[in-house]
Amino acid sequence: MTEQLQGVDAAAFRSALSRFPSGVTIVTTRSAGGTLHGFTASSFAALSLDPPLVLVCLDQGADCFAAFIAAEQFVVNIVTPAHAKLAKKFATKGADKFAHGTFESDEGGYPVLPDAAAVIRCELEHAVPGGDHVILIGRVHDAQIGSGEPVTWYKGDFLRLGESAA
Repeated sequence: MTEQLQGVDAAAFRSALSRFPSGVTIVTTRSAGGTLHGFTASSFAALSLDPPLVLVCLDQGADCFAAFIAAEQFVVNIVTPAHAKLAKKFATKGADKFAHGTFESDEGGYPVLPDAAAVIRCELEHAVPGGDHVILIGRVHDAQIGSGEPVTWYKGDFLRLGESAA
């Protein structure tokens, strides 16, 4: 480690976290009135295989926060390199997020990216407060694998997956 971080200020913490590559997802839902909502998340993980649970973290200050807390279901779309611009749009407050995407509606009317690396449909099981975020825990009721490779987020940029290190 070439630089030791001292203290825990926001900039140092964010910089340290940027050294951990993560996948990128666009999480979507629709309100009871049919309005589409979504956000970009790199804080996504499998929580349990039995029962099948995933978690995704949502900023409490996000425009779509109330919609996701009230949602019965949400969809995790695992992003490919072709979705990098779209993922940036979904990470922006106030943007018309669904204006330029290639989303389709699934049988329940929820927006899905048909060319995603994977699409995971969930029922909202719990919303657990966690600092300035909420942890959405979803019970997976359907998972589909696409043909594209996922993209990673590292040091503030999207990267394609590379060769095996082993």
